[in-house]
Amino acid sequence: MHGKEVHRTSKLAQTAAFIATFAVSVGALGDDSTELRIRQVEDGLLPRVTLKENLGRTASITQRMSDLGIPGVSIAVIDGGKVVWARGYGAADNVEKTPVTAGTLFQAGSISKPVAALGALRLVSEGKLSLDEDVNAKLVTWRIPDNEFTRDEKVTLRRLMSHTAGLTVHGFPGYPMDSQLPTVVQVLNGQPPANTPPVRVDLRPGSAYRYSGGGYTVMQVLIADVSGDTFESFMQSKVLDVLGMRSSTYMQSPQPALAARRASGHRWGGERIPGKLHLYPEMAAAGLWTTPTDLAQYLLYVQAAVRGDPGLFIDASLARELVARQNGGAHGLGPEIYATGEFARFGHNGVDEGFEASAVAYVARGQGLVVMANANRASMFFDEVKASVARAYGWPGFPARPQIEVGRVPPFLLERMPGTYRTDGMTAVVSARNGRLFVALLELGVAEAFAASATELITPGFGLATFQWIEANGRITGLKTSDGRVLQRID
Repeated sequence: MHGKEVHRTSKLAQTAAFIATFAVSVGALGDDSTELRIRQVEDGLLPRVTLKENLGRTASITQRMSDLGIPGVSIAVIDGGKVVWARGYGAADNVEKTPVTAGTLFQAGSISKPVAALGALRLVSEGKLSLDEDVNAKLVTWRIPDNEFTRDEKVTLRRLMSHTAGLTVHGFPGYPMDSQLPTVVQVLNGQPPANTPPVRVDLRPGSAYRYSGGGYTVMQVLIADVSGDTFESFMQSKVLDVLGMRSSTYMQSPQPALAARRASGHRWGGERIPGKLHLYPEMAAAGLWTTPTDLAQYLLYVQAAVRGDPGLFIDASLARELVARQNGGAHGLGPEIYATGEFARFGHNGVDEGFEASAVAYVARGQGLVVMANANRASMFFDEVKASVARAYGWPGFPARPQIEVGRVPPFLLERMPGTYRTDGMTAVVSARNGRLFVALLELGVAEAFAASATELITPGFGLATFQWIEANGRITGLKTSDGRVLQRID
């Protein structure tokens, strides 16, 4: 056997051992200490917004899901450099009542990006791409139109991955199941049936940090052009399978075995979205189907690469760049960098239609968490879960956010505020029941309102946004939201 073949066989064996370690770690659950930690996490949530009399009083995961209108949740916890437990809660589909398990697939939203970036970094390691060359030198299927912004500075892979390439289009809404899907070129050109504008450079590349899903769609084409394969096939064979992410795919029409395990997306409050889910031809930006246990393999792989473990397709020097903030922005080469220094953390959040997800891990400690939900507006719940895991597992340097104390709505508002309020794109119906005030937002659901101050109300179920009431001649005539919109009373 030739030397190169021996080296390749050795690397394959090391990679297989790495995957086997992951697989065993997921299966080796259920000892008494693990069960105790699980109960601490499950019953240890501190609601982010609470009445004074409930300060410090914990709630369970299932109770908070009920409070916030989240049908289904799946969690995987990393400790000691392995997945120590993974569990599902609630319903994968609120109509069919299918239960969530650790094997239920969720849409990862923008967590698709750092996983896709790992595919591009594999091509860098193989010498097929460079972080700092003009990507137009390798793009074939589609090229970035040059203009005055690209005259002196070019769009590079490093800038694409770190959201500093000056490209437009923040994110993508996806397409209902029965829609005609655009090609990726139509998406980049903003041509029908694409539902987003063209992806173009409108800032000098490298001059500013600005989040761009459009940039990752350019990277999707780049990976396909350079690899000579489709993006989804390359990612499956060269990244997902290598990392042991066997329940993951970028295919928008997965194989039946995986398709049968997909959760359905829901609006806040539990209403299933029409057609159950949206499709994302912008796969690198938003199209990954996966589980928390599988996403944990990405986090573990990055941790292993930073340590310099042998047999990985990226080395320690490239991995250190991956977890370092690039060009003055908030992202490394794919993930967001939440903290630096001794307790550096990396990860990403994701939102697709009817789905949300969050992943976080320490760079130099074998700890982390992935939590996924089949509902929108789950970020506050995710924060509560992260804090509970951090307390149970002693995460060092993890920020402890204080609970926000609120009060009961005063009687005069219970009497005068109920009614219907409307502005372009938003309708709110306010009602009072049993001394409590509720706000219903079209297509989002109903949330209870509390007094955030003498002049503001807050609806925790819709996040931490507040609103003020507008009075005229002793009558409440409108509501002003924290983003400046005014809803006029129409009844």
